[in-house]
Amino acid sequence: MVLELSAIARERVVLATVADVIAAAAVGKDLRVAVACPDSQVTVIGYLARALHARGRACRCLVSRPAPASAARLPLADPEASDLTVMVITDGTCAPSDDEVCRVNIRVTTDAPTTAATRTSHQQASDLHPDADPHPDIVLDYHDPSGPTIRHIVPQLSPPLAPQ
Repeated sequence: MVLELSAIARERVVLATVADVIAAAAVGKDLRVAVACPDSQVTVIGYLARALHARGRACRCLVSRPAPASAARLPLADPEASDLTVMVITDGTCAPSDDEVCRVNIRVTTDAPTTAATRTSHQQASDLHPDADPHPDIVLDYHDPSGPTIRHIVPQLSPPLAPQ
């Protein structure tokens, strides 16, 4: 029970940090956050939307499901990718230009971190959900039983360092 509570607390801290980064990067712009995650972690998207809402972003979630595998579309080599859900957290109205929209792509993983060297030859970035970005801005890793870890945030989302 204590481990469960500490994992929940760690998740809330990680999601609050991600929401802070996104809210700071989106000041004065509309927001579009695409989150690709395994179906087992889809509740994370709701928590992130609530965290963004608490930071003054009136958000709503839209879901994207891949089309079923067919002769024209081969099944995915990555078993986790076939169970991915992509949801878009959005706020604001349709901005007249892309310059007025802050776009953030997040990937939630539950497998051990992989690198290009450990990826098997049949696994490609194209094995992801068709709506998932193969190069996400933020990677959240749920592999550790003690709670999630932020594995990656692109420098463009990092706040500038204060002069000393």
